[in-house]
Parts: sequence; C-alpha cells; structure tokens
Amino acid sequence: MITYATRIALAIGALAIITSSVQAAPLDQIRIDRPVVKVVARDPATHAPIEQVTVTARVIPDPDTLTTDSGVVLLNDYIREAARSACFKADPMVPDDGRCYRDAMKAAKPQVAALVAHAKAAKSADIAS
Repeated sequence: MITYATRIALAIGALAIITSSVQAAPLDQIRIDRPVVKVVARDPATHAPIEQVTVTARVIPDPDTLTTDSGVVLLNDYIREAARSACFKADPMVPDDGRCYRDAMKAAKPQVAALVAHAKAAKSADIAS
C-alpha cells in the first residue's frame, strides 16, 4: 500500500502582466506539470513508501481580461479547472476527498488578488500616461 502526502501548487502567470506589450499572446492557458514523487518516509508496519506527490498547475491569463469583473471570474474558473486536474494527476487512482482541491484553491487566492491588482494598476498607469 502506498500512502500519498499530496501537495499541489498553483502558479498564476504574473509574467503575463509584465510582458503585456506582447499582442500575439494566446488567451488564458492552463499548463500542468508532471507529478514529482518524493519518498518522505516508510510505513512502520508494512515498510511501504510514503510518498509526497507535487503537481504544479500554471494558469497563464490574458492580462487585459484581468481588469474586468468577468475576466476575473473567467480566471477563477480556469483556476478551479487547474486545481481539479492537478489533484487528479497527483493520484488518479484515489478520488480527492476535497482536501487537495481546497488546499490548491486556498494557495491560489493571494496570487489571484495580487495579479488582478497588478493588472488594474498597470492599466491605470497606461491610461494616465
């Protein structure tokens, strides 16, 4: 029996804001890296490995959409989709009890807030100049 200690990381593409001058950028994208498995311990009774599985999902938003409410809603939809996909890839044999998804969404919240604030500030600066 293999026990998993799943860790999901959601990375929101902050570089998309910095490089907003690129006009040919595609709309929002989701990229999910391969799971990284690390044996962190062994079960004392069975000596089976206890593994920590890390899956990183990257949501790369269109910077222009982040300045509107509908754009932020769309970003959150993509993040939910990325969290579900990453949790499934972390352990496709065991359904998520909700903890993985909740942890991923909680980790993404401050990143989303910072990204939206940065997009709105960049747009305000563009308008002012």
